[in-house]
Amino acid sequence: MADSRTLRITAVLVGLALLFVGYQRYASHREDGVRSPIGSEIMVMRTRGGLLEVSTLRTVEVLDRRITYSILGIDVGETVPRIRVPAWYRYRIELAPEWQVRREGNVFTVVAPAERPALPVAVDLSRMEKETSGTWILLPFTSTAALDELERSITDELAKKAVSPAYRQMQREAARATVSEFVGKWLLDQPQWRAAEGSRVVVRFADEGAPQ
Repeated sequence: MADSRTLRITAVLVGLALLFVGYQRYASHREDGVRSPIGSEIMVMRTRGGLLEVSTLRTVEVLDRRITYSILGIDVGETVPRIRVPAWYRYRIELAPEWQVRREGNVFTVVAPAERPALPVAVDLSRMEKETSGTWILLPFTSTAALDELERSITDELAKKAVSPAYRQMQREAARATVSEFVGKWLLDQPQWRAAEGSRVVVRFADEGAPQ
């Protein structure tokens, strides 16, 4: 009786193994395209006065967090979830506020509103990489939740970077060049200044202060 039961179990296991191997080698599947109907809650808002996009910073951002685990106050290990994701920081200037223009001979000095980042920062989720390092015995139990929590923080963390002095300074000269080009095409086309040959446009931003 025992031998008969053993044979049946063995036959089942062999059958399952053959089915698995056959599926791995010969099975195929078909996928439909991703479906995404029109959103059910859409709000359209007008951009009053319009915006001028002046610069873009493209970078690969790395976010990580060190997590220490303890039992009864005694540290038992740590893990470090880490995410790498390409990001695009776009900076814009509002056209609605008043722009100050001063002329000295053929030099036009323009004081423009300070540039601001477009939020949320754009990221390429298809190229996001996630990993967790640390105490190996903790990884199977903690890595998924830790990575999910870190991923939820991406929007806020990149927004902080976008308004930081370091990132704004990196893009400022590119923004200045864009504003100079924009103002030059518009300003020097005005009838009262069209005859100003060899003119030059100097751009300052409002947070830099007006020139003396």
